[in-house]
Amino acid sequence: MDNTVKIDFKNTNGKINPLHGVNSGPMTKVFTYDAREHFRMAGFPYARLHDVEYPYGSGEFVDVHCIFKKFDADENDPASYSFGLTDKYLEAILETGCKPFYRLGNSIEGQSLPIKRHVLPPKDYLKWAKICEHIIMHYNEGWANGYHWNLEYFEIWNEPDLDSKSNWYGPNEEFYKFYDVAATYLKSRFPHLKIGGPAFSGPRGAFQEEFFTYITTRDHKVPLDFCSWHRYAVDMDKLLSGAESMKDTLERYGYADAESILNEWNYMADWQNQSESYRILKGHKGGAHAAAFLCTLQSETNVKIANYFEADVVKEWCGIFDVDEMSIGAHGRKASLKPLKAFHAFRSFNELYKLGEAVEITSGISKAIKVAAARNPEKCALLAANYDGEDTSVTFDLTNLADRELEIRLVDETHNFERIAICKTNGSDMKITLPMKKDSFVYIGSRLN
Repeated sequence: MDNTVKIDFKNTNGKINPLHGVNSGPMTKVFTYDAREHFRMAGFPYARLHDVEYPYGSGEFVDVHCIFKKFDADENDPASYSFGLTDKYLEAILETGCKPFYRLGNSIEGQSLPIKRHVLPPKDYLKWAKICEHIIMHYNEGWANGYHWNLEYFEIWNEPDLDSKSNWYGPNEEFYKFYDVAATYLKSRFPHLKIGGPAFSGPRGAFQEEFFTYITTRDHKVPLDFCSWHRYAVDMDKLLSGAESMKDTLERYGYADAESILNEWNYMADWQNQSESYRILKGHKGGAHAAAFLCTLQSETNVKIANYFEADVVKEWCGIFDVDEMSIGAHGRKASLKPLKAFHAFRSFNELYKLGEAVEITSGISKAIKVAAARNPEKCALLAANYDGEDTSVTFDLTNLADRELEIRLVDETHNFERIAICKTNGSDMKITLPMKKDSFVYIGSRLN
């Protein structure tokens, strides 16, 4: 097959979406591990707040029961709330230019945990919503010595559809009712914010159908500004089928305007043998998988926002950082981090995101090659991945270039985002042919800072 990627940088087709978000903030394990430098470099647009500091600090961070510790307390009294460490956690996110995507609910309580503590249905659904109202007021309206951070996205719960009942330990029908009460109240109180959820563990299933049937048969329209869902997949076909299925569901039930948000994704080959996938996602194949995922999301789906799981370096799912150096000083233990290969996929995609305008891709390339491209009046860039294919060469036929100089950076088994070439252009057209090994990706574009 002629592996020629044809890109006319005059053919724009919308915007580059903020798809290179993550779960968790830059200061983790109770502010020991510091990824702020890397958050700035990668330009992560959103950090979703789920399983924050789990399990190390889950008694104090983000979760509703961590902030409002006694459910029978007065939800209108600032003294009933403990915001301190969550405030600091969010400050570290915002300091990097990233925006918190706030999950209202609780961290997962694994299937092996014999006693469920916080994933039971709240005793009073409306009171739970009013507690969340005051959390939002603290961060957006200055309530209880709070802030005016203008956080936009508030997600109700996480993975209530899991058969293991690790997130919602109650009848399915009760969750549908709970979501209705909470979303309706919060949207009435904050009509300008994005209220949605419920972070389905997958895009389709009986639970999803029953949920949408319930919320569309009330005597009022239940708010769903966005529908969040998760996809752990090895191949891009599974991603594409999931995105199409979610799009279809939203359209069938009258929520076509709701944003499709994929706020957990990563590489997972076998849920019964997870350790092998953890090893892969930290290497060059994991890097190529991340690059292919980002390109596919941008070029072939309607997903509006996406968040990789996970940016917390102490968790097995983190394939973008590793611990570099640990030091012990007057202020306790501190650790610096080093980027892994997948990190550079996010950094590359951020260059496209900063340019803003998405560019149409036309090609005769193999299924394994995934590409996304962007431009503005002065610059242009592309990200291309050869994921799970064969060693090959790819010709990039580029026309109407804005730049007069492009750099090429490569990630594969032996390359770690080094600049391998600088190409002088005529300011219009260029053909670049590159060898691309299996499980590699390349950035071609304006020079990175």
